[in-house]
Amino acid sequence: MTIDGIAVAIDGAVTVYEAARRVAIQIPVLCHRADLHPTGGCGVCTVEDAATGRLLPACATPASESMAILTASPDALQARRDALELLLSNHPADCEAPCQMACPSGLPVPRLLEAVAAGRWAEAERLARIYPVTCGNAAPCEKACRRRALGGPVAICALHRWLAGVPDPQPPAARPPAPRRRFRARMTGLSEGTLLTFCAETGTRRFEGIDPAAMTRAHAAYEAARCLQCGCRKPNDCLLRELCTEAGARQSAFAGAHGSTARERSDRFCFDAARCVLCGICVRTAGQLNASIAPAFHGRGFAARIAPPLGRVWSDIPAEILAACAAACPTGAMTLLPSADREEQEDPHCPERM
Repeated sequence: MTIDGIAVAIDGAVTVYEAARRVAIQIPVLCHRADLHPTGGCGVCTVEDAATGRLLPACATPASESMAILTASPDALQARRDALELLLSNHPADCEAPCQMACPSGLPVPRLLEAVAAGRWAEAERLARIYPVTCGNAAPCEKACRRRALGGPVAICALHRWLAGVPDPQPPAARPPAPRRRFRARMTGLSEGTLLTFCAETGTRRFEGIDPAAMTRAHAAYEAARCLQCGCRKPNDCLLRELCTEAGARQSAFAGAHGSTARERSDRFCFDAARCVLCGICVRTAGQLNASIAPAFHGRGFAARIAPPLGRVWSDIPAEILAACAAACPTGAMTLLPSADREEQEDPHCPERM
């Protein structure tokens, strides 16, 4: 067969994707992993067979000597972009939280607030001290906060100053050069009621005029629990984001209703349905490990979703299975939650490691 004009010898049963890899031709994949049975479900690996004019999923199509595959023809590239944009139409999730994008110091606000809400005080204090406190009452992060219209913004600046022990704003530090422009999904089309399901404290703030000098851990934990945790937990390790950047995909190309946006947690695991692309990698990974209780597909069509088996919850699934699924997940849908002990030892931002 030929792939992009290069002759490729076929010996045995291989797919078009595997044949391309033999001659160092890269075809993008999302729902495929080399150690799992292919499904060809997402359409991201679409190629064109010039011999027949057909568009084919490279990861699941057996290679044949009659094929003349084009991996980057206009039709193949358009099909991939359409596939990604269809996935994005049911992906109401922020790649990066608005508060973090607006912060002059680049403070990882969701991570800081999550640490406070979980009682990981050492981690929260380390983060607060690494990033300088540069804002006073008119903090850009609070202006961008999605809770602003839902009972008032989270008091991010007051928490930052309290944790860092800084009474007054400091001069802004020189920020590193901006990284290359990357695709950014936005949390759009969700009702106020849906947004409020993402946080532990759903009402209007119980107190106003938060003074860092008078703040207690109880105040801080309450305020941090108001955060919607908009940002992705894997913004720099998301295959969907990388593919959308390369393809120039748009989140708004296709309009329509959204599927499940449930966010569920066990002791060390978080499943965010709004970020799930139904690739099935977690289901196949658990099956390969012969797990007796594992993530499974539920429903059909637009109502399809990933969830524990009927009558089970995420904490019923063995920890090692959840860890394997989270490691294999190509988006931020499945992630492991840190523990205080682990953060103390492994936090890359720890001053002792810098």
